[in-house]
Amino acid sequence: MNETLRITASNEKHSGTTVNALHRRVQRMPRGRRRGSVMALMAFILPLLALMAAFCVNLAHMQLTRTELIVATDAAARAGGRAFSEEQTVDAAKDAAVATALLNNVDGMPLQLRREDAANEIEFGSTSQPGGLGSRYYFTKVSTADVAANQVIASAVRVNGRRDASSLGGVIPLVFPKFFSREYFEPTQRSVAMQVDRDISLVLDRSGSMEWLTWPDGDSPWNYDVYAEAADAGILYRSRGGYYYSRGENQASFERWAWDNYFDYDVPPAVKWNSLVDAVEAFFDVLDDTPQSEQAAIASYASTGSRDSWLDPDFDVAMNAVDHLNTGGGTGIGRGMREGIKHFQHANARPFASKTMVVMTDGNHNTGEDPLDVAREFASTYNMTIHTVTFGSDANQSDMHDVAAACNGKHYHAESGEQLIEVFQEIANNLPTLLTE
Repeated sequence: MNETLRITASNEKHSGTTVNALHRRVQRMPRGRRRGSVMALMAFILPLLALMAAFCVNLAHMQLTRTELIVATDAAARAGGRAFSEEQTVDAAKDAAVATALLNNVDGMPLQLRREDAANEIEFGSTSQPGGLGSRYYFTKVSTADVAANQVIASAVRVNGRRDASSLGGVIPLVFPKFFSREYFEPTQRSVAMQVDRDISLVLDRSGSMEWLTWPDGDSPWNYDVYAEAADAGILYRSRGGYYYSRGENQASFERWAWDNYFDYDVPPAVKWNSLVDAVEAFFDVLDDTPQSEQAAIASYASTGSRDSWLDPDFDVAMNAVDHLNTGGGTGIGRGMREGIKHFQHANARPFASKTMVVMTDGNHNTGEDPLDVAREFASTYNMTIHTVTFGSDANQSDMHDVAAACNGKHYHAESGEQLIEVFQEIANNLPTLLTE
């Protein structure tokens, strides 16, 4: 009873009795027992932390390797698809895919692709959207041998990037092997580069210089030896100051006289405009043979621009418009581009088709808006590509190169009518590619 009273009294003198009592008990706990408790806890936690760390490191390594494989496979597919579009051969597509894959490392080793058809690492086929516009694309494989023999048409290239036991690079070892009974992993990745449909606006130069002749390399009527003989023939006359003037001939007729009489060529003269008409016709001939669905339209320019036909899948409509154009006037390239962009704003333009403008000139811009300013405006407003073509030695190649670069396009130059045809054929084959898988 007395002991009880003493405890009660003690409790009245000190606040926080329970906490103090526990505090005294903790203080009185033997040190050996405390160390034993911590060691038992650490013995349980440390192996668990090691397992978690190993798992995280392996997982991070696997994700990094998969990302590298995706990048390498996509790059190889895009390169193969571009080469297949431009060169139109299976070998060119394979060469580009293999070479590009080797430029990209996967787990510290270049991705290696096999060219053999049996390896199924570079495949050819076509894509479709069974669900309609806006739905997923599906790849349908065709025989590579049949594509090479031109027996079937392919519009897509699929690359199967592998780092498995059957690949040239082999499997990927884990950083911490044997955890969870695995020593390696075998990532694979597929990527399909398809060629897409195009809406094409051809912007053609119909300035007065397009009536001039296309001269063979190294020859020109614009020198004093030709002037002197023309004066003897009564085509020109020489002033007392030593300058030569026409006796009524225009530039086109003077060139024809020089072609036939001074140079005495065996072949008939080639007028620039006629060469352009032949090149445009060759352009449409190539489009007729592509597996994609293209529409084409014509715009043209001299001192002013004109919109000569709307986008139409019937290329005869565009060709008929070209046949009815007349040459003469200055060179307002920017004005022609303004007319060409209207093709993509019209109801005939397809929302899911790639937009390509081809701007051709044989000279220097000399009236109206600067074509480079127009191209920069288009680049900031529209999702489109502009290719430029210069024709003849008088064309300003530097400026037109800048116009093409402003809209992610390519500049081409032709010195002769034959080269101009080749350029237009190459552009027709230069189909844009899209990664769909």
